Amino acid sequence: TNQFGRVFQDRTHTFKVKQRPEEYRNQRIVNYNVRGRRGNIVQIYPSVEYDFVPTELTVERGTYLHFQWTGSDANDKNADGNGKAGTDRSNLVQIA
Repeated sequence: TNQFGRVFQDRTHTFKVKQRPEEYRNQRIVNYNVRGRRGNIVQIYPSVEYDFVPTELTVERGTYLHFQWTGSDANDKNADGNGKAGTDRSNLVQIA
């Protein structure tokens, strides 16, 4: 069948851009994101498998990190990956 006209991306996310608080005006803030979703590359196309953005990050003392990621309890139950079936989660572990 002709699949070219169909859209599979989830476009329901919204966000607000706010003015930076005064106490952080001159501070370095790094936006650190998780991208991708649970499953192998064939199952999740056109998305990507999990990755962090930026992929490499060096942080100096005094730098603020702004973590952003989303998860879902509505993931296909047959998607490959680790964890509870039907979920799509990311984890962060402090090592230093």
